[in-house]
Amino acid sequence: MNHNKVKATLGWAVFIGMCVLSVITTHSSAVVLLKRGSRFFDITGQMIPPAWAYSSVVLQPLWATIQMSFAGTVLGACFGFIGAMLANSYINRISWLRCFLKGLIHLVRTIPALILALFCTFLVGLGALAGSLALTIYTTAVLARMGFEDMENMNTQSARALEAAGCGVWRAFVRTILPAVLPGYMTNVLYMLEANVRHAAILGYVGAGGIGLLLNEQLAWRQYSQVGMIIFLLFLVVVAAESISEWLRRVVSRQTVIPQVIKMGIYAGVGGLFISSLATMPWTIETTGWHAAHMILSGLIWPNMDMLFSLAHDDVPYLMYETACIAFLGTLGGIVIAALFSFAASFRIMPHPIALWFRVMLLAIRTIPVFVYALMWIRVTGPGPFAGVMTLLVCSIGLLSKRFLIAIDEMDMRPFLAYRAMGISIAAAIRYAVLPQLKGPYVSAVLYRLDINLRDAAVLGLVGAGGIGTPLILAMNQYKWPEAGALLWGMIILAAGIEMLSEKSRHHVE
Repeated sequence: MNHNKVKATLGWAVFIGMCVLSVITTHSSAVVLLKRGSRFFDITGQMIPPAWAYSSVVLQPLWATIQMSFAGTVLGACFGFIGAMLANSYINRISWLRCFLKGLIHLVRTIPALILALFCTFLVGLGALAGSLALTIYTTAVLARMGFEDMENMNTQSARALEAAGCGVWRAFVRTILPAVLPGYMTNVLYMLEANVRHAAILGYVGAGGIGLLLNEQLAWRQYSQVGMIIFLLFLVVVAAESISEWLRRVVSRQTVIPQVIKMGIYAGVGGLFISSLATMPWTIETTGWHAAHMILSGLIWPNMDMLFSLAHDDVPYLMYETACIAFLGTLGGIVIAALFSFAASFRIMPHPIALWFRVMLLAIRTIPVFVYALMWIRVTGPGPFAGVMTLLVCSIGLLSKRFLIAIDEMDMRPFLAYRAMGISIAAAIRYAVLPQLKGPYVSAVLYRLDINLRDAAVLGLVGAGGIGTPLILAMNQYKWPEAGALLWGMIILAAGIEMLSEKSRHHVE
């Protein structure tokens, strides 16, 4: 018992120490928020009402954004499943090749989609092709990792029994493991489609096509009513994407049964949209692409070692530390607000009108691109890591609230209802009947968001919100590949370290 108390005390001491160090490093200040916090809404006020006439300009790049995200998701889902099978120990029994593939998957997934898009612009030139290629690579890595983990967790006794009976490895896999993992994999694909719509909306910042280019242009000119129109249409697209994805998830999990005719219509619609997305893609590739690929690869293989081991504030170790502090504080602040919002948005706990209002608000929070939030917070805090902290805090609210809501919807409500029937307040019933059930899912969601925030913190430097992203993007734009390679390795090492800690924490909770 004393040992547990000592561990708990040490844990809290480490946590508080991390909070203090992160606040000092990022120059976070509650006084600044109290004095200048209202400036955050200055841009918001100028976006309302949006410039309705500007919608005719927005529709074409918005459609290109949808096509980019859809093509990248479909191609990434196909390649990701192939990668998952090749990284699975039942299919691929060559251990060194399997380890190499897993390492490559982990390496690629640590790179943010925006950085991949910038790389792709050097390879294939500016435009939607670079954006689609970046989303394909990113989606492939993410889905391959989730896919091979699901396959590794499967019981292979039935497959090995069929194999021993002469069925063969591939046929045994198709008949036993594939039907078990496919529904979960398709659910992950739908989640990636939702995420890729948001990713595609900002890839234009680095010239990778889509609506991001238009959004960046209007923000630069401070045409905020036009920005409001872009965000409003993005909101409609996100609502449609989430509604369709949620319905398809119920179909995939067989919670909703649909006629065969509708299934065939879905297949035809998906195929038609995919073909049209590829057909409208500009397939012209820069002749310097191979040279750019060689220079990028050489920068990764032979990075600037001085930057990797220097303790100066503009070199890799300190920038890794600053980025980790930004992601940590942003996630921590998002946890508190998202926990409150998730209960307020739950139809199982709150009256439907209140819950619906909160759900719409959370959907609107998830719609606004991360760079728009960063520019809004820079008006409050000035350029630097504090703006990055506040940006990630707001962005964390949207995703964490959604994950928390899913956990609330899946929990057993009988203890909560029993407490309420005894006249116990909602707050007390949540504390004693709900929170114990939500500990595991909440920790998993928080660790997942921390992982995402590390990548987002790495690209916020594009608009001056601190972290390792500023020097990385500058080095890439100036073709300083050894410096870019050093910074990229720093990002990879940081993401891998956080992932290891997350896995350890997740197993501890379980």
